[in-house]
Amino acid sequence: MAEEKLLSRAEVPENLKWNLALLYQSDADMKADFEQTTKLVDQFAEFQGTLATTAANLAKALILSKQIDEELEKEFVYAFLRRDSDTTDATATELYGMISSQMSSISAKMAFFEPEIVEMDDTTIDGFFAAEPKLAEFKFMLTKIRNEKAHVLSNLEEQLLSRASKALNAPDEIYNTLNDADLTFGTVHDDDGNEVQLTHGNRSQFTESQNREVRKEAVLAYEKPYNELRNTFAQTLNSYMGMHNMTADVRHYSSARQASLSSNQIDEQVYDTLVSSVNQHLDLAHRWYALKKKVLGLDKFYKYDINVPIAGNDLLKTTFDEGKQLTREALSVLGPKYMEGLNREFYNRWIDAAENKGKRSGGYQISVYKANPFILLNWTDKLYSTYVLAHESGHAMHSYFSQAAQPSEYFEAPIFLAEVASTFNENILTNYLLEKYQDDKQIKIFILEQYINGFIGTIYRQSQFAEFEHNAYQTQEKVGTLTADYLDQMSGDLVDKYYGPSVTPTGTKTQSWAYVPHFYMNYYVYQYATSMAASTALSAQVWNKEDGALQRYYDFLSAGGSDYPVETLKRAGVDTTNSDYLEQAFKVFEQRLDEIETLLA
Repeated sequence: MAEEKLLSRAEVPENLKWNLALLYQSDADMKADFEQTTKLVDQFAEFQGTLATTAANLAKALILSKQIDEELEKEFVYAFLRRDSDTTDATATELYGMISSQMSSISAKMAFFEPEIVEMDDTTIDGFFAAEPKLAEFKFMLTKIRNEKAHVLSNLEEQLLSRASKALNAPDEIYNTLNDADLTFGTVHDDDGNEVQLTHGNRSQFTESQNREVRKEAVLAYEKPYNELRNTFAQTLNSYMGMHNMTADVRHYSSARQASLSSNQIDEQVYDTLVSSVNQHLDLAHRWYALKKKVLGLDKFYKYDINVPIAGNDLLKTTFDEGKQLTREALSVLGPKYMEGLNREFYNRWIDAAENKGKRSGGYQISVYKANPFILLNWTDKLYSTYVLAHESGHAMHSYFSQAAQPSEYFEAPIFLAEVASTFNENILTNYLLEKYQDDKQIKIFILEQYINGFIGTIYRQSQFAEFEHNAYQTQEKVGTLTADYLDQMSGDLVDKYYGPSVTPTGTKTQSWAYVPHFYMNYYVYQYATSMAASTALSAQVWNKEDGALQRYYDFLSAGGSDYPVETLKRAGVDTTNSDYLEQAFKVFEQRLDEIETLLA
């Protein structure tokens, strides 16, 4: 699907674009709905100061708030997807800017809600639950709010923070605009010597080339603009982390990390246990790099050599249609209910597949309770893209099942759970491919390497990012400024530690931190690693058809955010409060390493 010349949005075939008519037929229709929603917000504001008067009043306010949230989600996501389709489209950017700006005002008008809930005494709230059956649905939501009592501010303070939210979130917007719309990597040479534009989406085609000069040129070209703008990226990250440190302090948290984990009652020890456990198993990753260096016969194994496949390029090259079929075949083990949802996703244009000029890089899934999930991809005809499709489809089906089972306030699972559903699908896809090609040694090596790269990228790499992120937050809090020199040094030291003695550094250190958009998601990355470890156990149970495993997994998907994530995972069969689940994951990884070593011998 990748073209030598990047397509404009208008040149992308309709069947490779998501169908935003599933949300609105036009921008005008969205704006008209948004105008009506703002009127509902004004109605909600009339409840200020009255929530504790009667149980019926509280129920009415909650039901109206729920309606507003459902409408705002639909309107915001439409504008968000319009913008991400082409960040160079001025109309789409203006539309997104309009609704983002208005969201700050809306948040300020509704900011009285949590302080009033927190101020209610236990006797009053218990009496309301007994008197008004309609409140039963909202009990967990209200409990979560009241558990955060020490961190909810006064009504006026909450209003001020809400009004300031757009300005406070500006570093995130600036980073995404810079990274997706303004950053250019120039041209590089492909395997045939042709000059080709390098992009976020097609980078892997060059970095996995068997021609060492091709991958070296691409890696250095990709690093160059990040290094040239290193001070800008450092200031953007400093501003973002400074904002979260400030907000955590204002809300009386001990740190930005505690603030991020607290709302879902995730103990900070979960984070520290992950980093500690991964550091204890760095030898397995180092063993892989040493093996690869030996098999490739390289005197020096540079970072730009890491991604070249041992078995050869594109042994399982797949078009978008072929990738969908492969994903369907693999996930059929989850039964007809899952396949019904997956077919809806594949055949109703929930996916935006092709890369185009100005399109947001990477991949993600975002859901709308009153519509359906949407997936952004930047497809290349490599097996990696099929893995991304399976990953994002895991998110989409998680939303699909929770949407059917939960009211809107609980249908969205917290990230700690959401990444379990996505990496679960990656594990199932690996199991399926290894079984499908069990008699083909070269393809099996190719698949095992894909798994190993995925495991290292998800557990080791994200733990490396988690170490970097936490250290950066702590330094920003103590010193007040994160400089490019400091970030380069810290990131470089972590790269050396995680990659080990067999890998020789090359290029610049800036790209190893500046290109990571997830640093603008506030303690997000560690959850990739914890989730991959948890999903390794769950997927093995389902793949091996253990009694009750599939039903437990369906229950997990259907739970959404209706309970604290640690408890939801316990019911599914994984306890993240200790390191056992991590040890199980490393055991599987070691078995895969043993297997590929045997095949390569």
